[in-house]
Amino acid sequence: MTAMATKLVFVGEMGAGKTTAIRSISDMEPISTEMPISDEAALEAFEDKSHTTVALDYSSIELGDGELLHVYGVPGQAYLDFMWPIVAEGAIGVIVLVSALNPRALPSTLTLLERFRGLAPEACFAVGVTCQDREPDFSFSEFRNALAGEGHRLPVMWVDARETSQVDFLIKALLSCRYAEAIA
Repeated sequence: MTAMATKLVFVGEMGAGKTTAIRSISDMEPISTEMPISDEAALEAFEDKSHTTVALDYSSIELGDGELLHVYGVPGQAYLDFMWPIVAEGAIGVIVLVSALNPRALPSTLTLLERFRGLAPEACFAVGVTCQDREPDFSFSEFRNALAGEGHRLPVMWVDARETSQVDFLIKALLSCRYAEAIA
């Protein structure tokens, strides 16, 4: 594999857990472009969040064979979407993180899947639902079935972005799908 062939991208709206997920799995201190949130409405919506990514997050993970998996996170705000095509180019995988607290979880996820399928047509996709501990009424099965109903056959699972093992499992599920397609 080449360096371009070993790129993984985390996408999702603000507060979905992209930066946290990258921090939890990184072999090195991630490069992050976090800035204080200046939008009052966003500050109210995310009372426990004071910073947001404004360009990208970057880190790497050493794979079992010594190769590096380059991991990127892109900002979720639409006005920063100019970064998406730059980072998505050549990605082998895209993980969409969505917060169970997001009242627009399904349409947001569908939009991101559609947009990134166009930006990274060779990539495999997976969806991780975060913040389940703070939103017990989120209907995971309805969400997963709605994605399947829209034609998305991909791993969809709960994930706590703070837990290395859970983020690692989500990445392995995505990579398993990628390599299963390669040998099919």
